[in-house]
Amino acid sequence: MEAICRALRAESERREEPDVGRRAADEALVEAIEREVREYREWYAKHRASESIEDSVEPPDELRERLWLIGWMIYEASWQIVQWARPEDEGAEINVRAARLVRQLAEIAGMLPWPHFAPRALGAIRAHALVSSKRDTAQGYNEAFLLHKDARERYERYIENHGRAPGREQELLGLEEIFVQLVLAETGTACRTAERIIGRWQEEIEKDEREQQWTADDEEHWVEMLYRQLSLGVVIGEEALDRVAEVERAYGLAKRVDRSRLTLRTAFRNPGIMTARAALHLLPLTYEMEALGLSPGSDYEDWAEAREATIRRFVKAYQAIEKEILDEQGNPVPLITDHRRSVAQLRLNAALVLPGLDLPSALTFADFLERNPLDDEAVEALSNWLAEVDSAGKINGNTNAIGSATMPAFLRGVAACRAERGVSVGYQEWRQSWLKLDRYIADDGRAERVARALADY
Repeated sequence: MEAICRALRAESERREEPDVGRRAADEALVEAIEREVREYREWYAKHRASESIEDSVEPPDELRERLWLIGWMIYEASWQIVQWARPEDEGAEINVRAARLVRQLAEIAGMLPWPHFAPRALGAIRAHALVSSKRDTAQGYNEAFLLHKDARERYERYIENHGRAPGREQELLGLEEIFVQLVLAETGTACRTAERIIGRWQEEIEKDEREQQWTADDEEHWVEMLYRQLSLGVVIGEEALDRVAEVERAYGLAKRVDRSRLTLRTAFRNPGIMTARAALHLLPLTYEMEALGLSPGSDYEDWAEAREATIRRFVKAYQAIEKEILDEQGNPVPLITDHRRSVAQLRLNAALVLPGLDLPSALTFADFLERNPLDDEAVEALSNWLAEVDSAGKINGNTNAIGSATMPAFLRGVAACRAERGVSVGYQEWRQSWLKLDRYIADDGRAERVARALADY
Protein backbone atom coordinates (compact mmCIF):
# COMPACT_ATOMS: atom_id res chain seq x y z
CA MET A 1 0.00 0.00 0.00
CA GLU A 2 2.80 2.40 0.83
CA ALA A 3 4.54 1.58 -2.45
CA ILE A 4 1.37 2.44 -4.38
CA CYS A 5 1.11 5.77 -2.54
CA ARG A 6 4.72 6.62 -3.31
CA ALA A 7 4.28 5.66 -6.97
CA LEU A 8 1.16 7.81 -7.25
CA ARG A 9 3.07 10.77 -5.79
CA ALA A 10 5.95 10.18 -8.21
CA GLU A 11 3.56 10.20 -11.17
CA SER A 12 1.97 13.45 -9.98
CA GLU A 13 5.42 15.01 -9.66
CA ARG A 14 6.61 13.47 -12.96
CA ARG A 15 9.66 11.82 -11.49
CA GLU A 16 10.88 8.28 -10.91
CA GLU A 17 10.67 6.91 -7.38
CA PRO A 18 13.36 4.32 -6.52
CA ASP A 19 12.01 0.79 -6.02
CA VAL A 20 8.37 1.67 -6.86
CA GLY A 21 8.48 3.63 -10.14
CA ARG A 22 5.39 5.64 -11.12
CA ARG A 23 1.69 4.79 -11.16
CA ALA A 24 -1.22 6.56 -12.82
CA ALA A 25 -4.53 6.74 -10.99
CA ASP A 26 -7.18 5.01 -13.06
CA GLU A 27 -10.46 3.09 -12.84
CA ALA A 28 -8.73 -0.12 -11.77
CA LEU A 29 -7.05 1.58 -8.85
CA VAL A 30 -10.23 3.32 -7.73
CA GLU A 31 -12.12 0.02 -7.84
CA ALA A 32 -9.35 -1.66 -5.81
CA ILE A 33 -9.54 1.10 -3.21
CA GLU A 34 -13.30 0.68 -2.98
CA ARG A 35 -12.97 -3.07 -2.47
CA GLU A 36 -10.42 -2.45 0.28
CA VAL A 37 -12.70 0.00 2.08
CA ARG A 38 -15.68 -2.34 1.83
CA GLU A 39 -13.54 -4.98 3.51
CA TYR A 40 -12.83 -2.48 6.31
CA ARG A 41 -16.56 -1.87 6.71
CA GLU A 42 -17.17 -5.59 7.14
CA TRP A 43 -14.39 -5.62 9.71
CA TYR A 44 -16.04 -2.71 11.48
CA ALA A 45 -19.42 -4.44 11.58
CA LYS A 46 -17.89 -7.58 13.11
CA HIS A 47 -15.91 -5.48 15.58
CA ARG A 48 -19.02 -3.59 16.69
CA ALA A 49 -20.87 -6.87 17.19
CA SER A 50 -18.15 -8.41 19.35
CA GLU A 51 -16.87 -5.41 21.34
CA SER A 52 -18.39 -2.90 23.73
CA ILE A 53 -19.32 0.54 22.42
CA GLU A 54 -16.32 2.02 24.24
CA ASP A 55 -13.90 -0.43 22.61
CA SER A 56 -15.36 -0.02 19.12
CA VAL A 57 -14.48 3.70 18.85
CA GLU A 58 -10.91 2.73 17.96
CA PRO A 59 -9.91 0.32 15.19
CA PRO A 60 -8.07 -2.89 16.04
CA ASP A 61 -4.30 -2.59 15.81
CA GLU A 62 -4.09 -4.69 12.65
CA LEU A 63 -6.40 -2.26 10.81
CA ARG A 64 -5.09 1.06 12.11
CA GLU A 65 -2.05 1.22 9.80
CA ARG A 66 -4.12 0.15 6.79
CA LEU A 67 -6.60 2.96 7.48
CA TRP A 68 -3.77 5.47 7.56
CA LEU A 69 -2.36 4.20 4.27
CA ILE A 70 -5.72 3.95 2.45
CA GLY A 71 -6.35 7.56 3.44
CA TRP A 72 -3.03 8.53 1.89
CA MET A 73 -3.82 6.51 -1.24
CA ILE A 74 -7.20 8.21 -1.66
CA TYR A 75 -5.47 11.58 -1.21
CA GLU A 76 -2.78 10.88 -3.82
CA ALA A 77 -5.15 9.34 -6.36
CA SER A 78 -7.71 12.14 -6.13
CA TRP A 79 -5.10 14.88 -6.40
CA GLN A 80 -3.48 13.27 -9.43
CA ILE A 81 -6.84 13.00 -11.16
CA VAL A 82 -7.65 16.66 -10.45
CA GLN A 83 -4.76 17.56 -12.74
CA TRP A 84 -6.74 16.16 -15.66
CA ALA A 85 -9.65 18.49 -14.99
CA ARG A 86 -8.08 21.54 -16.62
CA PRO A 87 -9.98 22.25 -19.84
CA GLU A 88 -6.89 23.59 -21.62
CA ASP A 89 -5.06 20.32 -21.07
CA GLU A 90 -7.16 17.44 -22.35
CA GLY A 91 -10.65 18.56 -23.27
CA ALA A 92 -14.18 17.72 -22.21
CA GLU A 93 -14.03 13.94 -22.54
CA ILE A 94 -11.26 13.43 -20.01
CA ASN A 95 -12.80 16.05 -17.73
CA VAL A 96 -15.94 13.93 -17.49
CA ARG A 97 -13.79 10.93 -16.66
CA ALA A 98 -11.86 12.89 -14.05
CA ALA A 99 -15.03 14.19 -12.45
CA ARG A 100 -16.50 10.69 -12.24
CA LEU A 101 -13.40 9.18 -10.62
CA VAL A 102 -12.92 12.03 -8.15
CA ARG A 103 -16.58 11.85 -7.13
CA GLN A 104 -16.20 8.09 -6.63
CA LEU A 105 -13.13 8.61 -4.44
CA ALA A 106 -14.96 11.25 -2.38
CA GLU A 107 -17.81 8.79 -1.85
CA ILE A 108 -15.34 6.10 -0.81
CA ALA A 109 -13.79 8.52 1.69
CA GLY A 110 -17.27 9.00 3.14
CA MET A 111 -17.68 5.21 3.51
CA LEU A 112 -14.59 4.73 5.67
CA PRO A 113 -15.13 3.25 9.14
CA TRP A 114 -13.12 5.08 11.79
CA PRO A 115 -12.49 7.88 9.25
CA HIS A 116 -10.60 10.00 11.78
CA PHE A 117 -7.81 7.42 11.53
CA ALA A 118 -7.52 8.13 7.77
CA PRO A 119 -7.29 11.95 7.80
CA ARG A 120 -5.71 12.32 4.36
CA ALA A 121 -8.82 10.83 2.76
CA LEU A 122 -10.42 14.27 3.27
CA GLY A 123 -8.30 15.28 0.30
CA ALA A 124 -10.77 13.50 -1.97
CA ILE A 125 -13.57 15.84 -0.87
CA ARG A 126 -11.25 18.76 -1.56
CA ALA A 127 -10.56 17.33 -5.02
CA HIS A 128 -14.29 16.87 -5.67
CA ALA A 129 -14.85 20.54 -4.80
CA LEU A 130 -12.07 21.67 -7.14
CA VAL A 131 -13.45 19.63 -10.03
CA SER A 132 -16.93 21.08 -9.40
CA SER A 133 -15.59 24.62 -9.45
CA LYS A 134 -13.71 23.95 -12.70
CA ARG A 135 -17.04 23.44 -14.50
CA ASP A 136 -17.25 27.26 -14.39
CA THR A 137 -20.98 27.37 -13.84
CA ALA A 138 -22.97 28.97 -11.02
CA GLN A 139 -24.15 25.51 -9.96
CA GLY A 140 -20.59 24.20 -10.00
CA TYR A 141 -19.36 27.04 -7.78
CA ASN A 142 -22.19 26.45 -5.30
CA GLU A 143 -21.49 22.71 -5.19
CA ALA A 144 -17.80 23.42 -4.61
CA PHE A 145 -18.44 25.66 -1.61
CA LEU A 146 -20.81 23.09 -0.08
CA LEU A 147 -18.14 20.41 -0.47
CA HIS A 148 -15.48 22.63 1.08
CA LYS A 149 -17.82 23.26 4.01
CA ASP A 150 -18.43 19.52 4.37
CA ALA A 151 -14.69 18.83 4.45
CA ARG A 152 -14.07 21.45 7.16
CA GLU A 153 -16.94 20.11 9.27
CA ARG A 154 -15.61 16.56 8.97
CA TYR A 155 -12.18 17.79 10.07
CA GLU A 156 -13.74 19.36 13.17
CA ARG A 157 -15.64 16.15 14.00
CA TYR A 158 -12.52 14.05 13.60
CA ILE A 159 -10.61 16.31 16.00
CA GLU A 160 -13.46 15.87 18.53
CA ASN A 161 -13.46 12.11 17.99
CA HIS A 162 -9.81 11.86 18.96
CA GLY A 163 -10.25 14.09 21.98
CA ARG A 164 -7.43 13.59 24.47
CA ALA A 165 -6.98 9.89 23.84
CA PRO A 166 -3.34 8.78 24.18
CA GLY A 167 -1.35 7.54 21.21
CA ARG A 168 -3.12 9.65 18.61
CA GLU A 169 -0.19 11.93 17.71
CA GLN A 170 0.13 10.66 14.13
CA GLU A 171 -3.57 11.12 13.36
CA LEU A 172 -3.80 14.54 14.99
CA LEU A 173 -0.76 15.81 13.09
CA GLY A 174 -2.27 14.30 9.94
CA LEU A 175 -5.47 16.25 10.54
CA GLU A 176 -3.56 19.51 11.03
CA GLU A 177 -1.62 18.93 7.82
CA ILE A 178 -4.68 18.06 5.74
CA PHE A 179 -6.52 21.08 7.19
CA VAL A 180 -3.97 23.33 5.51
CA GLN A 181 -4.76 21.66 2.18
CA LEU A 182 -8.53 21.90 2.71
CA VAL A 183 -8.64 25.62 3.44
CA LEU A 184 -6.05 26.39 0.77
CA ALA A 185 -8.36 24.76 -1.78
CA GLU A 186 -11.37 26.68 -0.43
CA THR A 187 -9.56 30.01 -0.74
CA GLY A 188 -8.53 29.00 -4.25
CA THR A 189 -12.15 28.28 -5.16
CA ALA A 190 -13.20 31.71 -3.87
CA CYS A 191 -10.55 33.32 -6.07
CA ARG A 192 -11.38 31.21 -9.11
CA THR A 193 -15.10 31.93 -8.78
CA ALA A 194 -14.50 35.68 -8.49
CA GLU A 195 -12.09 35.73 -11.43
CA ARG A 196 -14.45 33.89 -13.73
CA ILE A 197 -17.49 35.99 -12.87
CA ILE A 198 -15.63 39.31 -12.90
CA GLY A 199 -13.87 38.39 -16.15
CA ARG A 200 -16.75 36.69 -17.98
CA TRP A 201 -19.48 39.13 -16.98
CA GLN A 202 -19.82 40.74 -20.39
CA GLU A 203 -20.00 37.38 -22.17
CA GLU A 204 -22.94 36.23 -20.07
CA ILE A 205 -25.06 39.36 -20.32
CA GLU A 206 -24.68 39.36 -24.12
CA LYS A 207 -25.90 35.75 -24.45
CA ASP A 208 -29.41 34.71 -25.37
CA GLU A 209 -31.66 34.83 -22.28
CA ARG A 210 -32.10 31.06 -22.29
CA GLU A 211 -28.33 30.51 -22.00
CA GLN A 212 -27.43 33.18 -19.44
CA GLN A 213 -26.04 32.19 -16.04
CA TRP A 214 -26.63 35.76 -14.86
CA THR A 215 -28.06 39.03 -16.16
CA ALA A 216 -27.12 42.67 -15.60
CA ASP A 217 -29.84 42.82 -12.94
CA ASP A 218 -28.04 40.15 -10.89
CA GLU A 219 -25.00 42.31 -10.22
CA GLU A 220 -25.87 43.26 -6.64
CA HIS A 221 -26.42 39.60 -5.78
CA TRP A 222 -23.03 38.61 -7.16
CA VAL A 223 -21.24 41.51 -5.48
CA GLU A 224 -22.56 40.36 -2.10
CA MET A 225 -21.86 36.70 -2.88
CA LEU A 226 -18.30 37.31 -4.04
CA TYR A 227 -17.60 39.65 -1.13
CA ARG A 228 -18.76 37.02 1.36
CA GLN A 229 -16.79 34.20 -0.28
CA LEU A 230 -13.59 36.22 -0.68
CA SER A 231 -13.83 37.50 2.90
CA LEU A 232 -14.04 33.92 4.12
CA GLY A 233 -11.19 33.02 1.77
CA VAL A 234 -8.93 35.63 3.37
CA VAL A 235 -9.83 34.50 6.90
CA ILE A 236 -9.25 30.80 6.31
CA GLY A 237 -6.19 31.50 4.17
CA GLU A 238 -4.70 33.29 7.16
CA GLU A 239 -5.67 30.34 9.32
CA ALA A 240 -3.78 28.04 6.93
CA LEU A 241 -0.68 30.20 7.32
CA ASP A 242 -1.05 30.08 11.10
CA ARG A 243 -1.38 26.28 11.05
CA VAL A 244 1.75 25.93 8.90
CA ALA A 245 3.62 28.08 11.43
CA GLU A 246 2.36 25.88 14.28
CA VAL A 247 3.39 22.69 12.49
CA GLU A 248 6.79 24.19 11.73
CA ARG A 249 7.36 25.09 15.40
CA ALA A 250 6.22 21.72 16.72
CA TYR A 251 7.48 19.27 14.09
CA GLY A 252 9.46 21.13 11.46
CA LEU A 253 8.57 21.06 7.76
CA ALA A 254 9.22 18.15 5.42
CA LYS A 255 11.50 17.91 2.42
CA ARG A 256 9.12 15.53 0.66
CA VAL A 257 5.65 14.05 1.22
CA ASP A 258 5.82 10.55 2.71
CA ARG A 259 3.75 8.27 4.95
CA SER A 260 4.49 10.45 7.99
CA ARG A 261 4.45 14.03 6.73
CA LEU A 262 2.46 16.15 4.31
CA THR A 263 3.51 19.74 5.05
CA LEU A 264 6.53 20.71 2.97
CA ARG A 265 9.13 23.34 3.81
CA THR A 266 7.64 25.49 1.01
CA ALA A 267 4.19 25.30 2.66
CA PHE A 268 3.94 29.03 3.37
CA ARG A 269 4.01 29.90 -0.32
CA ASN A 270 0.70 28.59 -1.67
CA PRO A 271 -1.45 29.90 1.23
CA GLY A 272 0.39 33.21 0.98
CA ILE A 273 -0.38 33.45 -2.74
CA MET A 274 -4.04 32.50 -2.40
CA THR A 275 -4.69 34.75 0.61
CA ALA A 276 -3.02 37.74 -1.02
CA ARG A 277 -4.94 37.07 -4.23
CA ALA A 278 -8.27 36.92 -2.37
CA ALA A 279 -7.52 40.18 -0.51
CA LEU A 280 -6.77 42.05 -3.75
CA HIS A 281 -9.97 40.77 -5.39
CA LEU A 282 -11.89 41.75 -2.26
CA LEU A 283 -10.66 45.35 -2.05
CA PRO A 284 -12.49 46.83 -5.08
CA LEU A 285 -15.74 45.14 -4.02
CA THR A 286 -15.75 47.01 -0.69
CA TYR A 287 -16.66 50.25 -2.46
CA GLU A 288 -19.69 48.68 -4.10
CA MET A 289 -20.75 47.10 -0.82
CA GLU A 290 -20.55 50.53 0.79
CA ALA A 291 -22.57 52.06 -2.05
CA LEU A 292 -25.25 49.42 -1.46
CA GLY A 293 -25.54 50.60 2.15
CA LEU A 294 -24.28 47.32 3.59
CA SER A 295 -22.24 46.97 6.78
CA PRO A 296 -18.56 45.93 6.79
CA GLY A 297 -19.33 43.69 9.76
CA SER A 298 -18.83 43.87 13.48
CA ASP A 299 -15.02 43.85 13.24
CA TYR A 300 -14.86 47.34 11.72
CA GLU A 301 -16.36 50.72 12.52
CA ASP A 302 -16.66 51.71 8.86
CA TRP A 303 -15.62 50.70 5.36
CA ALA A 304 -12.45 52.81 5.44
CA GLU A 305 -11.21 50.77 8.40
CA ALA A 306 -12.16 47.54 6.64
CA ARG A 307 -10.18 48.57 3.56
CA GLU A 308 -7.09 49.45 5.57
CA ALA A 309 -7.29 46.08 7.30
CA THR A 310 -7.59 44.32 3.92
CA ILE A 311 -4.44 46.07 2.68
CA ARG A 312 -2.53 45.03 5.80
CA ARG A 313 -3.71 41.46 5.35
CA PHE A 314 -2.59 41.48 1.72
CA VAL A 315 0.88 42.70 2.66
CA LYS A 316 1.22 40.11 5.44
CA ALA A 317 0.15 37.29 3.12
CA TYR A 318 2.52 38.48 0.41
CA GLN A 319 5.40 38.49 2.89
CA ALA A 320 4.68 34.82 3.64
CA ILE A 321 5.43 34.04 -0.03
CA GLU A 322 8.87 35.60 0.30
CA LYS A 323 9.68 33.89 3.62
CA GLU A 324 13.21 32.56 3.26
CA ILE A 325 13.44 28.78 2.90
CA LEU A 326 16.79 27.01 3.05
CA ASP A 327 17.76 23.56 1.81
CA GLU A 328 20.03 21.10 3.63
CA GLN A 329 23.14 22.98 2.49
CA GLY A 330 21.78 26.31 3.70
CA ASN A 331 21.00 27.59 0.21
CA PRO A 332 17.71 29.41 -0.56
CA VAL A 333 15.02 27.24 -2.16
CA PRO A 334 13.94 29.18 -5.28
CA LEU A 335 10.32 29.80 -6.24
CA ILE A 336 8.93 27.38 -8.81
CA THR A 337 7.76 28.84 -12.13
CA ASP A 338 4.09 28.99 -11.09
CA HIS A 339 4.98 30.92 -7.94
CA ARG A 340 7.15 33.39 -9.85
CA ARG A 341 4.21 34.09 -12.11
CA SER A 342 1.96 34.56 -9.07
CA VAL A 343 4.41 37.05 -7.53
CA ALA A 344 4.35 39.10 -10.74
CA GLN A 345 0.54 38.94 -10.94
CA LEU A 346 0.12 39.99 -7.31
CA ARG A 347 2.56 42.88 -7.57
CA LEU A 348 0.90 44.10 -10.79
CA ASN A 349 -2.58 43.82 -9.27
CA ALA A 350 -1.41 45.76 -6.21
CA ALA A 351 0.26 48.40 -8.37
CA LEU A 352 -3.03 49.00 -10.21
CA VAL A 353 -5.46 49.08 -7.26
CA LEU A 354 -3.00 50.50 -4.70
CA PRO A 355 -0.75 52.80 -6.76
CA GLY A 356 2.26 53.89 -4.76
CA LEU A 357 2.11 50.95 -2.31
CA ASP A 358 5.41 50.26 -0.55
CA LEU A 359 6.06 46.55 -1.13
CA PRO A 360 9.80 45.81 -0.98
CA SER A 361 11.03 42.44 -2.20
CA ALA A 362 14.08 40.36 -1.31
CA LEU A 363 13.59 38.16 -4.40
CA THR A 364 15.95 38.47 -7.35
CA PHE A 365 14.57 36.33 -10.19
CA ALA A 366 13.48 39.37 -12.31
CA ASP A 367 14.28 43.07 -12.64
CA PHE A 368 10.70 44.11 -11.86
CA LEU A 369 11.31 43.13 -8.23
CA GLU A 370 13.55 46.18 -7.88
CA ARG A 371 10.62 48.50 -8.66
CA ASN A 372 9.34 49.85 -5.37
CA PRO A 373 7.06 51.58 -4.54
CA LEU A 374 4.56 50.09 -6.98
CA ASP A 375 4.15 53.03 -9.36
CA ASP A 376 3.58 53.42 -13.12
CA GLU A 377 7.12 52.25 -13.86
CA ALA A 378 6.47 49.10 -11.84
CA VAL A 379 3.24 48.51 -13.78
CA GLU A 380 5.12 48.72 -17.06
CA ALA A 381 7.96 46.46 -15.91
CA LEU A 382 5.55 43.85 -14.54
CA SER A 383 3.39 43.92 -17.66
CA ASN A 384 6.44 43.48 -19.88
CA TRP A 385 7.65 40.50 -17.86
CA LEU A 386 4.25 38.75 -17.96
CA ALA A 387 4.07 39.36 -21.71
CA GLU A 388 7.45 37.77 -22.42
CA VAL A 389 7.12 34.75 -24.71
CA ASP A 390 8.93 31.47 -24.10
CA SER A 391 10.30 29.03 -26.67
CA ALA A 392 6.87 27.39 -26.97
CA GLY A 393 5.21 30.72 -27.82
CA LYS A 394 3.45 31.08 -24.44
CA ILE A 395 3.55 34.25 -22.38
CA ASN A 396 4.79 34.14 -18.78
CA GLY A 397 1.26 34.73 -17.52
CA ASN A 398 -2.03 36.61 -17.78
CA THR A 399 -3.19 39.23 -15.28
CA ASN A 400 -6.07 37.40 -13.57
CA ALA A 401 -9.10 39.54 -12.68
CA ILE A 402 -7.43 42.96 -12.78
CA GLY A 403 -6.54 42.61 -16.47
CA SER A 404 -9.67 40.73 -17.52
CA ALA A 405 -12.50 42.43 -15.61
CA THR A 406 -15.72 43.30 -17.44
CA MET A 407 -18.05 43.40 -14.41
CA PRO A 408 -19.18 47.05 -13.95
CA ALA A 409 -19.17 46.90 -10.14
CA PHE A 410 -15.60 45.63 -10.05
CA LEU A 411 -14.46 48.23 -12.57
CA ARG A 412 -16.07 50.97 -10.47
CA GLY A 413 -14.26 49.56 -7.46
CA VAL A 414 -10.90 49.69 -9.24
CA ALA A 415 -11.57 53.33 -10.13
CA ALA A 416 -12.47 54.09 -6.51
CA CYS A 417 -9.31 52.39 -5.22
CA ARG A 418 -7.16 54.47 -7.52
CA ALA A 419 -9.04 57.73 -6.89
CA GLU A 420 -8.59 57.31 -3.14
CA ARG A 421 -4.84 57.40 -3.79
CA GLY A 422 -5.02 60.44 -6.02
CA VAL A 423 -4.91 58.60 -9.36
CA SER A 424 -7.90 59.15 -11.62
CA VAL A 425 -6.58 57.97 -15.00
CA GLY A 426 -4.40 55.22 -16.39
CA TYR A 427 -6.23 51.95 -15.80
CA GLN A 428 -8.33 52.02 -18.96
CA GLU A 429 -5.29 52.99 -21.00
CA TRP A 430 -3.32 50.15 -19.46
CA ARG A 431 -6.06 47.65 -20.32
CA GLN A 432 -6.10 48.80 -23.93
CA SER A 433 -2.31 48.68 -24.21
CA TRP A 434 -2.01 45.22 -22.66
CA LEU A 435 -4.96 43.30 -24.11
CA LYS A 436 -2.60 40.39 -24.73
CA LEU A 437 -2.55 39.87 -20.94
CA ASP A 438 -6.34 39.44 -20.74
CA ARG A 439 -7.02 35.87 -19.61
CA TYR A 440 -9.67 35.38 -22.32
CA ILE A 441 -8.14 37.35 -25.20
CA ALA A 442 -8.00 34.24 -27.41
CA ASP A 443 -11.83 34.02 -27.39
CA ASP A 444 -13.60 35.26 -30.52
CA GLY A 445 -14.80 38.84 -30.08
CA ARG A 446 -13.11 39.27 -26.71
CA ALA A 447 -11.36 42.56 -27.57
CA GLU A 448 -14.66 44.10 -28.66
CA ARG A 449 -16.46 42.93 -25.52
CA VAL A 450 -13.71 44.41 -23.34
CA ALA A 451 -14.01 47.70 -25.23
CA ARG A 452 -17.77 47.77 -24.59
CA ALA A 453 -17.28 46.99 -20.89
CA LEU A 454 -14.63 49.71 -20.50
CA ALA A 455 -16.66 52.30 -22.41
CA ASP A 456 -18.71 53.10 -19.30
CA TYR A 457 -15.73 52.87 -16.92
